[in-house]
Amino acid sequence: MSKIYPDFLGALIGSTGKVSYYMRYGENIARRKVIGGKSSNSPAAVEQRMKFGVLTKLASVLQAATHLGFPQRKRGLTVANEFVRLNKDICTVTGDTVSVDYERLLCANGQLHTPEVTVTYSAESQKFLFEQTTTEEERNNSADDKVYAVLLESNQGFCRLTELRQRGESGSTSVTLPKRWEKEHVIVYAFATSADGKLASKSIYLTVEEDA
Repeated sequence: MSKIYPDFLGALIGSTGKVSYYMRYGENIARRKVIGGKSSNSPAAVEQRMKFGVLTKLASVLQAATHLGFPQRKRGLTVANEFVRLNKDICTVTGDTVSVDYERLLCANGQLHTPEVTVTYSAESQKFLFEQTTTEEERNNSADDKVYAVLLESNQGFCRLTELRQRGESGSTSVTLPKRWEKEHVIVYAFATSADGKLASKSIYLTVEEDA
């Protein structure tokens, strides 16, 4: 920003090229215009924007899970930022389509051990049945750790977070397939957190077995 001291020309107001002129407190001020940078249209830049858009949407859909699943992250990094950072390599662009490798997706991350959980689906009852096995207590593996299941409906962008049991317990927990959800598009994960929520495990992708 510069001040102008005009003589017989008088005050300058308006724009010329990349400079704008205006009056402020009786002084004639010149300010260079801020020219917005143009986004690159190179194939690599376009692909990166497409991947970022998909990951940003997924971060929003999965926020109920990631809010619990990312308790430890760098200062200043939001949960959504952490999700995108950890999952930046799971997307593949083919033409105008972005494919997501859901088996590699992480909706939780940390140093705790992953829980022992399996899941089956009954078409008759339209329920997912989670079977949880207790594990011996050791470092990064406490009996009072909380275990969660995450159901993601990838086609319509729905998510349901369900608390199962404490890590020291074994047993079954059923979750009904929500209305409007399409079973063929449901992806299931599980992860654990410490009782106080300050630590988490990595999330694990669960293969859904069909109940005969």
